[in-house]
Amino acid sequence: MPAHPIDFQIQVGVYSTSELTNIFDEKTRIARWLQIEATLAEVQGELGIIPKAAADEIVKKACIENLDLSEVAREYEQSRNSLIPVIKALKGICNEGYCEYLHYGITTQDVLDTAQILEQKDALAVIYRDIKKLEKLLINMARHHRDTPMIGRTHGQQALPMTFGLKVSIWIAEIRRHIERLISLGPRLFTIQLSGAVGTMAALGPQALTVATLCAEKLGLSSGVPNWHTSRDTIAEAASIYGILCSTFEKIASEIIQLSKTEIGELSESAPDKAQSSSTMPHKKNPVISQRIAVLSRHARALVPVVTDSMIHEHERDARALWSEWLAMPQIAIYTGTGLHYLISVLENLEISPERMLKNLYSQKDLVVSEWLLFRLAKKIGKTHAQEKLQALIKLVGGGGKIFKDILLQDQDIGPYIAQEDLEYLEKPERYCGLAAEIVDDTLSEVEAKQQQDPEVL
Repeated sequence: MPAHPIDFQIQVGVYSTSELTNIFDEKTRIARWLQIEATLAEVQGELGIIPKAAADEIVKKACIENLDLSEVAREYEQSRNSLIPVIKALKGICNEGYCEYLHYGITTQDVLDTAQILEQKDALAVIYRDIKKLEKLLINMARHHRDTPMIGRTHGQQALPMTFGLKVSIWIAEIRRHIERLISLGPRLFTIQLSGAVGTMAALGPQALTVATLCAEKLGLSSGVPNWHTSRDTIAEAASIYGILCSTFEKIASEIIQLSKTEIGELSESAPDKAQSSSTMPHKKNPVISQRIAVLSRHARALVPVVTDSMIHEHERDARALWSEWLAMPQIAIYTGTGLHYLISVLENLEISPERMLKNLYSQKDLVVSEWLLFRLAKKIGKTHAQEKLQALIKLVGGGGKIFKDILLQDQDIGPYIAQEDLEYLEKPERYCGLAAEIVDDTLSEVEAKQQQDPEVL
């Protein structure tokens, strides 16, 4: 019975996607172990290290469909090794004594590490594909809302006018940096582990380096020395990149949550017609998927320290560190990829209200261009004096229904310095968006130029 939400079969796909769970599926993992054993035998057969007939037999039989998985499961009840029950089952179906050449010259960690790299390669391919899709989606959104005015907020308070396109362009720049991180990670991460018990490659014999190189090529990986049995920095790097990816996903999701609050209403998740987000309040339209993204992100980030702590090994192998890492990495990858999947879904159907954005911008109207006035007046009476005067006059607006423009014009100190141009900004605060539109254009041009250099797949 599934006990973890990732594996639920009734509430399926709440905290995972079928594509990602299939990558880390138990049978898929065992199939990878067999693929590695078959590849090793094939290369050793080609080099004459083991009989060619033995290699052919191992390659032929090293398929999960050939194993008695119920017997493998029973063996795991007795075994304390992660791989031995599978090796034993494969040996049992190899003919002519060829089983003696199985798992020839390597150790369990070689297989498990290499299999982990293969599954992380598959997971990163999915995440890379989807984050490229996210980037394209955000580019279209930023371009469409390049000039859509809204109020910018700092410390939870209305600050200055900006555009929604600028907000989205900041997300795009962050996503672009993540894409570059993922691209640069591959050459370091996609490395075979094939070096024997303590990394000397002694049991593989004099052609050990050639064996490792050829096996790596057949598996779509690179080879390198020395071994990384106890050097887990690239695994920790992958986990850390997943963690910061999730932080960006949660930041965007949290912004959607904030801007969908009833009192703000600038953004809103779009739900299917028959979807219910509240069991008792029919009027509610809760940002359920954005909240789910935040939950997935927090769990992924919480597991990152487990992996970075697992870099600390004793001597030439430390199962405490390895098992901690092996347990954490699938969860981190699944949570990251699922959060990304949900974010794309939310943004594809995001309801954006330019009207509400403008209304909120006008809720304080002339007050939110106080910065404009400050720097206009600073040229006349000094910035410090202008700051003090404006703060005092803004307090007079209060809740008494007084109009800021009238207060400004009636003030003897600064009234004479208020020009018609200043009044236009007070009446139309959306004009005070600085270089927002140009920043959007420059961001999109830079990102789209970099896209031309991106590989199609990782």
